[in-house]
Amino acid sequence: MFSSGHQVSEQFTHPADKPTFESLAASFLRLADLRLSSTQKAVLRMSAQLLEHHCLTVTGLADLLSRRSTVPYSTAKWNLRSLMDLELLAGGDTQCRGLQASLTPSGRMLAAYLEESDVD
Repeated sequence: MFSSGHQVSEQFTHPADKPTFESLAASFLRLADLRLSSTQKAVLRMSAQLLEHHCLTVTGLADLLSRRSTVPYSTAKWNLRSLMDLELLAGGDTQCRGLQASLTPSGRMLAAYLEESDVD
């Protein structure tokens, strides 16, 4: 059973016992790297690059992604939706169409990490 956030914070009674932001961020990055599919990682990285230079909706991003890579449009769209479900990407949906797509802070951090780890 999972503890509530309040119960978890009570477990760390000494300041030295509390995880640092850096340790939590490193854990998040490693976990995401292990759990995301290679296609999801590629779509996230390409999205970060494209959104730096273009203002696009999620549909527009899927279209541009598919035209500039080997990822089919339907696969790009499906993976962008999964990144939205993981709160790595924000944008419109069927209820609220036309919103600009953007990576969340976590999405930008993960995309940068994946870009750096691919270079090494």
